[in-house]
Amino acid sequence: MASPPAEITDSRQGIGTLTIGGTDFAAQASTVKLTPTVNTEDGTPTLAVPKPAPNTTVAWALNVSAIQDFADPAGFVNFLMDNALSELPFVWEPITGAAPAYSGTVQIVPIEVGGDVAVQVVTDVELPLVGEPVRDDSAILPLASSSSKAKD
Repeated sequence: MASPPAEITDSRQGIGTLTIGGTDFAAQASTVKLTPTVNTEDGTPTLAVPKPAPNTTVAWALNVSAIQDFADPAGFVNFLMDNALSELPFVWEPITGAAPAYSGTVQIVPIEVGGDVAVQVVTDVELPLVGEPVRDDSAILPLASSSSKAKD
C-alpha cells in the first residue's frame, strides 16, 4: 500500500504575466489556462499487429477569460481583432518568478465584444497553439528549500 504524500501542494495563480506578441495583458486576464484536447482513433489492424495501439494526438490552446476593454484602442479586445489569424509568441507566468513559465506560439482569433449593460463584462477566447507549449521550470524552488516544506 502506498503511503500518502507528506504535504499537499496547492498551486494558485498569483501576480503573474500574460504576454502575447510582446504586449502584457495580465491586467485584463481573470483566467488563464493551457488546455489540451486529446483525440484518439482506433489503430488499423494488420496481419503483423492485429491489435494496434490507438492513434492519439494532442492539440493545445491558450484559454483566456478577460475583462472587456473595447474602449482602449491598444487593449486586449482590439489587439485580438487587429491581429486575427496572425501567429504570435506568448509567455504566461502564473506567478512571476516562483512558478513554471509557459511559452509558445498562438494563432490569434477575435474575442466576443460587448455584453450586459452597466456591469463589468468578462468574456472568453480560445487561442489555438501552433505546436506544443514549452515549460520552463527554472524559477521553481526545490521542494527541500521551500519555506512551506521546511518545517522541521
